[in-house]
Amino acid sequence: MLCDNETGQCLIDTKKELSPIQDGQTEKEAVIVHYVGDPMCSWCWGISQSVSRIAAFCHDNHYQFTLTNGGLRAGGGDEWNTSFKNFLRREWEHISSKTGQPFSYALLDAEYFNYDTEPACRAVVSAELIAKDTKIEFFRETQRKFYTQSEDPKKIEFYESICLTTGIDFDDFKNVFTSKFAIAETISEFYRARHFGVNAFPTILIEKDSMIKKIASGYVSEKEITNILIKNLS
Repeated sequence: MLCDNETGQCLIDTKKELSPIQDGQTEKEAVIVHYVGDPMCSWCWGISQSVSRIAAFCHDNHYQFTLTNGGLRAGGGDEWNTSFKNFLRREWEHISSKTGQPFSYALLDAEYFNYDTEPACRAVVSAELIAKDTKIEFFRETQRKFYTQSEDPKKIEFYESICLTTGIDFDDFKNVFTSKFAIAETISEFYRARHFGVNAFPTILIEKDSMIKKIASGYVSEKEITNILIKNLS
């Protein structure tokens, strides 16, 4: 895993090649604001308040706002050793200092942890498949529980309280989460992120007149992202 503290980005592993998918053309008049991130991306947790501001801005101005899970470390890959844990601690401390977001460091005392972000992404996709309007909230609550409670998003019981918060039946969630369809839909989102040309999270894009433009990548404050949106959508 590689994070850039200057820009506030977590970079994906470009060695894991994915073939692009073909997205359908949007209506010429449609304007879509895309957020590409990962619920286990620490900088994505760092801009959580800014993402809420984007969602509110889009709602107030009648723009579509969508979330695409990028798969930061789908499948894991980083050895859980002292070096990696020290890296995470430094990153989380820096992000907390810069953004004010809370972090628990209890996870770093675990003897073993596989930092595989696919299950967390799949959980968010599963929530959308059950109740479309819950996707952003489910993403945010998954971030919050992982980063402030140090629990494991790979365990299905991790999501029971989140389902309760978002109004999703947990039995329905378990059935969808473990389905081949949810796995395929999650992989499709990873493809879509690559199709957008995104190689670091968090990234904000605008889709307009069938063209996609990156307007922010990395940490941005609520005020900064509001000004960026106004500038690019006016």
